[in-house]
Amino acid sequence: MFADTLRATWRTLTGQKRYTFLNLAGLALGIAVFLTMALIVRYENSYDASVPNVSHLYVLNEVFRPTGHAPSESDDVSFVPFPFLKQDFPEIGAAIRMLQEPLVVRAGLTLSQEKVTLTDPAFFSVFKLPLLAGDSSTALDGPGKVVISTDLARKYFGTEQALGKRLRIDNGQTEAIVSGILAPQPPNQTMGFDLIEVIPTSWLSKYAFTNWGSMWGTLWVRVDDPRAIPRIQAGLAHYPYQHPGNWTKDLLQEIFSGGGLELVPLQDLHFHAAAIGEGGNSRALVRILGLIGLAALATAIINYVNLATARSALRAREVAVRKVLGATRLPLIAQFMTEAYVMVMMAAVLGTVFTELALHWVNLWGGWALSMDWVFVLFINALVVLGAGTLAGFYPALIISGFRPAAVLAASKTPAGGRIESRLRALLVVLQFSFAMTLAICSLVIGLQARHIRMLDRGMKQDGLIVIPSLNDASLVSRQRDIITRLAQVPGVRIATRSDIYPHNALNNDDWLLAGHPEKHAMNWGRATDGYFDVIGVHLLAGRFFDSHHGQDYPVDPHTAGNGTSVILTRLAVERFGFSSPQDAVGKDVQESGAPQTYHVVGVIEDIRVRSANAPMRPLLFMGASGSFSYIGGLVRYSGTSTQIEMDRLARAWAEVAPDVAFSAQTASDIFADDYRRDESHGALFGIGSAVAIGIACLGLYGLSAFNVSRRRQEIGIRKVLGARTQDVLWLLLIQFLRPVVFASFVAWPTAWVLMRIWLSSFNDRISLTPMPFLAVTTVALSIAVLTIIAQTRRIATLSPARSLHQAG
Repeated sequence: MFADTLRATWRTLTGQKRYTFLNLAGLALGIAVFLTMALIVRYENSYDASVPNVSHLYVLNEVFRPTGHAPSESDDVSFVPFPFLKQDFPEIGAAIRMLQEPLVVRAGLTLSQEKVTLTDPAFFSVFKLPLLAGDSSTALDGPGKVVISTDLARKYFGTEQALGKRLRIDNGQTEAIVSGILAPQPPNQTMGFDLIEVIPTSWLSKYAFTNWGSMWGTLWVRVDDPRAIPRIQAGLAHYPYQHPGNWTKDLLQEIFSGGGLELVPLQDLHFHAAAIGEGGNSRALVRILGLIGLAALATAIINYVNLATARSALRAREVAVRKVLGATRLPLIAQFMTEAYVMVMMAAVLGTVFTELALHWVNLWGGWALSMDWVFVLFINALVVLGAGTLAGFYPALIISGFRPAAVLAASKTPAGGRIESRLRALLVVLQFSFAMTLAICSLVIGLQARHIRMLDRGMKQDGLIVIPSLNDASLVSRQRDIITRLAQVPGVRIATRSDIYPHNALNNDDWLLAGHPEKHAMNWGRATDGYFDVIGVHLLAGRFFDSHHGQDYPVDPHTAGNGTSVILTRLAVERFGFSSPQDAVGKDVQESGAPQTYHVVGVIEDIRVRSANAPMRPLLFMGASGSFSYIGGLVRYSGTSTQIEMDRLARAWAEVAPDVAFSAQTASDIFADDYRRDESHGALFGIGSAVAIGIACLGLYGLSAFNVSRRRQEIGIRKVLGARTQDVLWLLLIQFLRPVVFASFVAWPTAWVLMRIWLSSFNDRISLTPMPFLAVTTVALSIAVLTIIAQTRRIATLSPARSLHQAG
């Protein structure tokens, strides 16, 4: 019996090639999108799942609720509370500090800058990462030992067998011995480790270890008993006041107010970091991608149901004859269900092939590292075949197997289903196009927002600007000026300078006040050497730029130069201080909270957005400086040559004056591209998903229009006999088939508006939700639908009445 059912199924599928193609194409595309989105959702939701004991690991974030300022949270924290954590909370099994710094690493002739993790000897008590070689209990039990990844082992020693070999880190006087080789780490891991060593003793005097407010690294704890978490959370809520370090209570109150520390589970960190603007990925975005996959699969299933029920009339006589010959309803249902399962299985195979071919581009666009996990893929395909096959086949099987033989064989025409079935098919078309149009509107809005960020006026000229962060190396402090002087001599370089405020870097943040006034205003401040404002190309609003001919403009150290040291403010800083205009601010004195020295405002410039576009614009205060200082970057303005050629020239000049430090540089455009590249890629991915969904919907519309038009040939012939013109017939058919598409727009518009309103709220600088993307998508969807329908209806509408009536008969 089963073999007979399969033979009948095969004859049906091969005998109705167009119907089979439409269904197979729609289902395969829907399954491919669903599989791809399932892989993405699984990848994102399994972040850090491979870390041993991940459910017991927590990072401590600092939470700020200062009076008069918006609350904020940071995963970079001070290390002041570290010595007291296990003492105050015995439930904490282990605690470590961690800094990840770009430091120079050398082995033999190989010199490069690597991300070095500086931590405590108890590192492997918290992160129990597997080692390919070495003993985790002794690998970091003292200074002079390092643990490296297999990638670094191959890079510096040409082999993974690097245990016992030596590296020199941060131009130290002694070499470190490789005491462990980390096993390869998965790409979806928040904390990646390339080289791990114990924090050098010389670092313990830095501000991050003694002062709140100096936020350099992260604090990690292992809590073995989850029942202790509420007590620890409650105790950390106001923890800075218990251990103030070098800060006074008033200063803590000013910065933290009602804030303190907060435990964040490692398994939630990926999404939590995105929520506080510290990286990661948006949970809402991942959910939307999952909904796209479900919507594409649902659209494909709806497409199958629509075509199957619409074409049921063409099989009515077959069913009637088989019932007359003794067939019961159950075997008929079994055959039609088998047809659905076979169709979905074929589509699943084809959809898997499409997914495999698409993964390279999906990874490229989305920044993922997806791979075909065949156990997961086969499991998902099995669920899809079972679920989609049942959903797609059961209702059509009930309809087709339920025809009454006598009524069908006695009728002059095959049944077309009742009004309820017709309305149901129209409703399914509405759902299809609602899904597709919602996705299309979302993808267009995301693309427009990414374009807005790309074109955003940063307040500086990005083209022709190169940033050199390697100048920040601690061993170069005494050579900073010599290096900049040499870089300025490179052909093509117009100006070279240095500062601690440059694209995506503005670390210093303190409260400032107008001299003689008590109101405090938080703002970023930094130092700039001669030529800085020419290099970044800012617009002067009032006053003047720094000038080396003015003695107070470029002191060696502006913090010790005495009262009257010159500063320049941005427009937003002027507004925060309460000045009525930029001109009004020039000539006034300001001072840092808690410090006696006053600074004299000599100029006001237009706002500069140095931080991410997702972060709010910050007021900036610039001091001139001629001496050396920390957390610095080199800035070079060049012209007359390509970026790559200029980079090569700068690298050669760098090697002449700083051969012991690896050269690293980026264009300002590439740095700022991080603000929009991922959203742009996600918009492209959404666009592909929406295009596939619209394509599937149009395949269904094509099949439905073909069926309905073929059934209305007699009606069309009679209308033409009575005087209807071809364009009248076309208009009549178009109105009928386009009505569900128009209704779909009324569903898609509010849905997309709510989704995009939520998504855009995460951006500080965002586009307005205008009717343009909604109208554009609706127009395109209607145009595609019109072309799809006309391709099928024009041939019938242009037939002569005689041929229409003859073929209908």
